[in-house]
Amino acid sequence: MPLPFPQRFRALARERSPLCVGVDPSAESLKAWGLSDDVSGLRAFCERLVAVAAPLVAVMKPQAAFFERHGPEGMAVLRDTVAAIQRRGTLALIDVKSGDIGSTVIAYGDAYLGPNSAYRGDAMTVSPYLGLAALGPIFDRARSAGGGVFVVVRSSNPEGGALQRAMMADGRSVAEQLADDIAAANGSEIGPIGAVVGATLGAEAGALAARMPNALLLVPGIGAQGATIADVRRDFGPHYARVIPSVSRGIARAGPDPAALRKAVEHLAEPLAAT
Repeated sequence: MPLPFPQRFRALARERSPLCVGVDPSAESLKAWGLSDDVSGLRAFCERLVAVAAPLVAVMKPQAAFFERHGPEGMAVLRDTVAAIQRRGTLALIDVKSGDIGSTVIAYGDAYLGPNSAYRGDAMTVSPYLGLAALGPIFDRARSAGGGVFVVVRSSNPEGGALQRAMMADGRSVAEQLADDIAAANGSEIGPIGAVVGATLGAEAGALAARMPNALLLVPGIGAQGATIADVRRDFGPHYARVIPSVSRGIARAGPDPAALRKAVEHLAEPLAAT
């Protein structure tokens, strides 16, 4: 069994950078790179981005939806992209935001998480809105396979705020209850269950991080959504060492020139060095 995901991430973060580079081959990104919006363009985008970015960072995060839109051949590119990321010693976090119950949630784990899954991801994202406990089989799989699971706790998109800040009967918000339940499930050490917490939330982000002292924090929203590394360092404060800052469009927009892509990654990775 591989080492637990948190241990592997921390080792790579020290050696390289904790930065997570998103692989988001949207139609707009393919066009901006002068690529066709088909499987050939999809593959070229992923190969170029992975070749430049993977050796510099701890994690790369393919967004499954952009592969699914190209059908079975697109999903084959996802499989190959995960393998290419891992060949460079980098962790592959598949962004699927899956969430269901019973045998269906088990099937999502079989598809995406661990070395024996179809797509062999080191980690995956999940949605908790059919109940966090319903995700138990994926959490169990992560523990047994050395994988990671990142639960959407508080996203940076404005549409999510009303639900995630809704108040429970005990006075906690939905996001706060999720954070508390993740902390309880992980135990005394940094566990396999992490949280997605947006970078544009200000002081709320640090308050949620404090409720999960034993969880890694995947933090999107840097770059195109307006947040900076300095914002993340300020808002997460003493919890910053557990942050995995995630950037997608902010790096892809520098392409397709490899030198420009590398410069964009290095520009974001440099201020992360002092944790």
